[in-house]
Amino acid sequence: MDTGKKGEEVVAQWLIKRGLLILYHRWRWKRGEIDLIATESDTLLFIEVKTRNRSNWDADGLLAITPQKQARIVRTAELFLLKHPHLCEQPCRFDVAIVRHQPINRSIVGTPLHILADLTAGEHLLLIDYIPGAFDG
Repeated sequence: MDTGKKGEEVVAQWLIKRGLLILYHRWRWKRGEIDLIATESDTLLFIEVKTRNRSNWDADGLLAITPQKQARIVRTAELFLLKHPHLCEQPCRFDVAIVRHQPINRSIVGTPLHILADLTAGEHLLLIDYIPGAFDG
């Protein structure tokens, strides 16, 4: 399993523990992908997951969520809704999850929201931040 998939699994586990229903992992369409699609109460969530090493150049992936990336995700969400019209009436939200992976022998800085230890790879996967409504204003 690649690092991106591992990060998505960490976020999915955390969301499920919070009572959310995961509808799709890596929903793809011709020119876009949404990492996770979930429901929380009556709200449909489109979740972008960024997984990075502890030492990274883009603020743990936040700088990678450019206006162009946001527009691509929104277009992909619109296509998703065209393919799933029964979900069109639900309010939608775009969230971002930040996951860091680091070797198990390194100390964990701060208090992550969720931790997954992959002992076979010798690493921790840490859900560092979850930003609801990340594309708003």
